[in-house]
Amino acid sequence: MKVLTKYLNKQAIAAIAKMDMEPRGLVAGSQAGNHKSPFQGFSVEFAGHREYVPGDDIKHIDWNVFYKKDKYFIKQYEAETNLVCQIFLDVSESMRFGSHEKTKLDFAYELAVCLTYLVTKASDKVGCCVFDETILQYIRPSNSLATVYKLNSILEETKATKKTSVEKNLMDFAERLGRREIVILISDFLINPEELKRGLGRLRYDNHEIVLFHMIDPYEKDFPMDGRIKFIGLEGFPELKLQPRQIRKAYLEKFNNHRDKIVEICEKNRVEYVEVDTSKPLAELMFQYMVSRLTHITR
Repeated sequence: MKVLTKYLNKQAIAAIAKMDMEPRGLVAGSQAGNHKSPFQGFSVEFAGHREYVPGDDIKHIDWNVFYKKDKYFIKQYEAETNLVCQIFLDVSESMRFGSHEKTKLDFAYELAVCLTYLVTKASDKVGCCVFDETILQYIRPSNSLATVYKLNSILEETKATKKTSVEKNLMDFAERLGRREIVILISDFLINPEELKRGLGRLRYDNHEIVLFHMIDPYEKDFPMDGRIKFIGLEGFPELKLQPRQIRKAYLEKFNNHRDKIVEICEKNRVEYVEVDTSKPLAELMFQYMVSRLTHITR
């Protein structure tokens, strides 16, 4: 019998079992829920007053204020709403690289499924967009646990064989989003940084909260290889035979410059940047990340 949740990492789930994905800012969902909404209504928690205008329901008039100011004021309250999270997952060929037990792709799959479980567990909605050169699959937002199984099934059938196109796909993806959602990007971002900059700018234009998980294998970051190595080209690049020692300095400079540019773009667009070491346990990453979110929210 086929395992329904191949990519649901039990250790990671156990590490964050009592945590929820709380938004860093206000959210705008479509139904009542557990998170503060930017839109004011007449329920839950008192937010302030505004002057009465003809047509307002008189039952919301604050008579205590009327006796003090001889004017009619309406009580307003902060509504609570459901969180909507959207995952944008890169399944391009470069994600197949891995120097340890898991490739970047394996780690990204487990991360996406774990986040999907985390959100639906709290009865919030999560959707997922799987892409390479084009958008391959899109799961519409749902708070059903079945979304976890559906995403797992899609990822098991997905073949990472093509290049990445982030800007165009982000533009298309943005058209599928509602208002003020949490958008989680998972990729190794081996692209022209300007392409990412324009894509993020489109999402920020709609005031989405964005989290970027940058998948990095330790061999990409440290380049510890020695001897004569055959490098197999991915995403259209040719095979190369090189002495890593001869190019290590130039490679590390280029890699660090690229990563620094990604971080800079995130900072300028108010995007949360999370560097992911794919050689470390997912449980460790998820626990540290969720604690950092809770710490930020409670400040």
